[in-house]
Amino acid sequence: MNNNPGLKNILRNIQSEILSEIDRIGIHCRVHTRIKDIASLKGKIERKEKEGKGYSKDGKKVQDICGIRITTYFIEDVKLLWDIFERKYEKVSEANDHIDKKNFKVFEPVHKNLVCRMTHEDSITLREVVFSQKDDVYALIDNTFEIQFRTTLSEGWHEIDHVLRYKCQSDWDDFIEEERMLNGIYATLETSDKVLKSLFDDLSYQHYKKHNWEAMLRTKFRLKFSKEPLDETICTILNNSNDLAKRIFRTDRAGFLEQIALSKLHIPISYNIIVFLLNHTELKNEDIEKLQPATIKSDFEMYLKTEDI
Repeated sequence: MNNNPGLKNILRNIQSEILSEIDRIGIHCRVHTRIKDIASLKGKIERKEKEGKGYSKDGKKVQDICGIRITTYFIEDVKLLWDIFERKYEKVSEANDHIDKKNFKVFEPVHKNLVCRMTHEDSITLREVVFSQKDDVYALIDNTFEIQFRTTLSEGWHEIDHVLRYKCQSDWDDFIEEERMLNGIYATLETSDKVLKSLFDDLSYQHYKKHNWEAMLRTKFRLKFSKEPLDETICTILNNSNDLAKRIFRTDRAGFLEQIALSKLHIPISYNIIVFLLNHTELKNEDIEKLQPATIKSDFEMYLKTEDI
């Protein structure tokens, strides 16, 4: 089934759209894709039947025949990418465990899975795939796909949990202590994710104090920067204006990247252009504006109007 040309084409379309959006913002992450094979599909259907949550042709159907997993380097980028793709696609359902819904007396892993509707064209392709197969199991496939959001540190744990607990839950019956220990491992990883972010925030502050401007930008924004170095003139401007440098350091990273995500801006992610973009939206420094190429300024004015932000 995972070799079906129609399904491979659908997955390729979805993957291309997702990668294009991630690359446009410059987020550090890895994207994995899969098509559920026939054995896995039948196994899921059987498990749901035993749980009393069976699928049917006229009722609830399998929603993850095509799966995308986005594994971010930093925990705050999970929410950022979630918000981006929740807006981009038609959301069908979600598993998005917010902290205010959790029981603080019992630790449970956080799941962030988004089920979205396929495009009209991909839905037509899926219909052709279903109709072309003789096995009735194909009729239980919905025209949806799932995006899973993970961090690099938690990725391995989720893999183990899915294969060795979720798919064989009876193995854990009457083993409450062992189940608590497995969840405790995830708790440690979740804490490590938060510590990792704090470490880079602190590192950025240390570079700010030492006037290491390129390193400050790199550790502050944590993007896929090009190898083009920060312009020496910009460095001089920041050396002569501690207030300007402080404003860059204190930029709300998530809010700034969301501005890019909400716009139609396609720009190379370089240290210079990030400074120019910050200047266009927030800093308004005349000396930096003079250094800005006309083409970049034109793109900002056309695709990122400050009055709309």
